[in-house]
Amino acid sequence: MKRVKSALASSLFAGLAFAAIPVPLSVAFTDTYETAPEQDPAAILDGREVGPGYLVLSPVRGDGYLRLYEVETDLGIERLSGDGLLELRLHELKVLSAMEKLESDASFLDGLKKAAMRPAEFVESTVSDPVGTAKNTISGVGKMFGRLSKGVEQAVSGEAGSPAELAKSITGQARARRELAVKLGVDPYTNYKPLSDKLDQAASVSTAGSLTVNALLALVPGGMISQVAGRAESFRTSLVDSTRAELEQRTADTLREVGVSDNVVDQLLKNPFYTPAERAVIAYHLRQFSMVDGLDILAVKAAAAQGRDEAYFQLRKVVLTLHYHETISGLASIRQVAGYPIAIRRDGAAALIMPLDMVAWTEATASAFATMNEGLSDLPFPPTAVDFLMTGDITDLAAERIASFGWQITANMPMPDGPIH
Repeated sequence: MKRVKSALASSLFAGLAFAAIPVPLSVAFTDTYETAPEQDPAAILDGREVGPGYLVLSPVRGDGYLRLYEVETDLGIERLSGDGLLELRLHELKVLSAMEKLESDASFLDGLKKAAMRPAEFVESTVSDPVGTAKNTISGVGKMFGRLSKGVEQAVSGEAGSPAELAKSITGQARARRELAVKLGVDPYTNYKPLSDKLDQAASVSTAGSLTVNALLALVPGGMISQVAGRAESFRTSLVDSTRAELEQRTADTLREVGVSDNVVDQLLKNPFYTPAERAVIAYHLRQFSMVDGLDILAVKAAAAQGRDEAYFQLRKVVLTLHYHETISGLASIRQVAGYPIAIRRDGAAALIMPLDMVAWTEATASAFATMNEGLSDLPFPPTAVDFLMTGDITDLAAERIASFGWQITANMPMPDGPIH
């Protein structure tokens, strides 16, 4: 994690105790904009740009907010917006590669034969456009920031669940799949079809009585078993022991307990861009700082996500906000400023907590950040300081322009350990 200060920022901060300075838009907007830099994936991923069954293609482009990756696998080229979704997919690919090695084990193959003799008890998992065809030029997060102050909010509807879940529950296959997935550190409800198929396959072997889940895990190459401690362990146990319906009900109950309205709860539960486990993560984390006023604002934003990358951004934001609250500075409330949720600390400062990969001073980012700065200065009680925290990098030009607002910049803040990348 690093603090970023330009010479201009230092001169602004000197003697002002990092006070937020309302800056006219004429200062924020100049004729100087930049294109988000293209990067070599090796410089970003440090050797993980190539792995079993995949290659991250060069160059990696960006939209001023997120990096836009192209990952080549046996399925073709998949386009992923954001470091978080890329890290998620790389871990899924690692687990998939390990599970594929099971098919070279005689006991596993014998189990498959026994499972094949049983009646079909589940239907094939589906995933919408797992590879993608159109070349990305802007992420869903970029579009989200483009909607700031425009009042564009659209409800997302979708149906969750599968007609096969009852049969899987009766046979024990669903629980075996959940236990296997959780112990391998992947989402039991992953929408990555190749991994989902492998989890179903392995769970069917367990259901057939040939190998227990622990016996299956013993066949997986070393180093793959996920280890966690503390309160995260209770969450993992809940994932394993709860059916999908039970998990969704617990998620809804928890959200209502922290003050989220019924219509927002319903919208989030129907949003197809989250898995049931991810919705549970949101509820679980919101409950951890339920004393903070305005948490429903975070839930509203999460429920309104209009794409997978925007949904994962909102999920990471909730996780990162709790981490900030617990480890950096206690929060008093969440306020919506120019359409974006901003945390107000107990000391009166504002915290803009954003899981962004590479902030560049494009015309779009200039407009979004200037809008937020103007919104902060228009609050009835403007913050005494502004802490802009992000998980990724920032260009020199963007750092200089944002520092001109009087904001303190923290770049490369790591995500806390856990299932969310």
